[in-house]
Amino acid sequence: MRIGIVFNPLAGRRERFKVIALKLLDRCQEASLITGGLDYGESWFDRGDSLEIVEIHGPDFSERLKSCLGGFLSRKVDLIVGVGGDGFLAHIGAFIIEGHYTIPLLGVCGGTANVGPLLGFNEDTLDRLDLANLNCARVSALYVQSAGRRTFYAFNDIVIGDTFLGTIEGKMTNLSARAFLEDGIKLEKKPSEEITTADFALLKNGVSQSLPCFKTLQIVASPLLESRHYNGKAITGALCLAPFFPVCGAVSLLDTVIIDSKLESPPKAISIQQLLFGEKDRITIEGLSSYLVVDGNVCYDIGGEISIGCLPEAVSTVRL
Repeated sequence: MRIGIVFNPLAGRRERFKVIALKLLDRCQEASLITGGLDYGESWFDRGDSLEIVEIHGPDFSERLKSCLGGFLSRKVDLIVGVGGDGFLAHIGAFIIEGHYTIPLLGVCGGTANVGPLLGFNEDTLDRLDLANLNCARVSALYVQSAGRRTFYAFNDIVIGDTFLGTIEGKMTNLSARAFLEDGIKLEKKPSEEITTADFALLKNGVSQSLPCFKTLQIVASPLLESRHYNGKAITGALCLAPFFPVCGAVSLLDTVIIDSKLESPPKAISIQQLLFGEKDRITIEGLSSYLVVDGNVCYDIGGEISIGCLPEAVSTVRL
């Protein structure tokens, strides 16, 4: 077996990368290992370790990661191992989708939140990795599009807001989407309460949906992965219907910013409006005045509308 291993050089838990690299070497002794140059892999292994190194090139993070993954594919790897957080694994997932590859992906937690479905292992559970008996599952994704923009893929969530979760000096906090996108810096910021305009509208297959009576402070869209968890639980609202219909995702309009590193016990009831949608449905959200954040990655300032759909069984991922 040939395995490509790539690390996120900007990940929130880089201090654990040396330990993770050692464990991967131990569990993959019978495989031929390939890794990226510099902080994309080479830096985390000892010089005496027997690995093939892929040269990294490109003007920015996205292009350098693509050069690494392209190097893996040209060497015909049988498995890609990504060490980082939800956003980093989403980048690899997008590479697999857009290239129409069938190669499985094994994610190892090394980022800020590490809650998405592409992260099948952590530092501790790597001890149970068995290359002879890999357990692969297909993971669905949502895609999000906007006129003149590239398509992004979400395996965990799509968030409309002006902050995202990141790490500063080992601490998770709310970071400014604008500062990160325009200046490439991490700047703490309180989430804004103004994310829509007077033209705000929610449509399903071109049909307008009723808007909530409350002010929408955050919008979240997620694929519905393990729908059995919603089975019969009326407290989950519309999600309790998920196991009984061919739905693949949900959009939530909330009157409270719940993706917030400084969230405390809410002083009032949280109002939420949920819209379920299936594989053939198309969701359009108009009148947005905020940023698109996909699996923790800041994509762009929306300034208009986006559309969301489902991509079933988009990526094969390795789990315990």
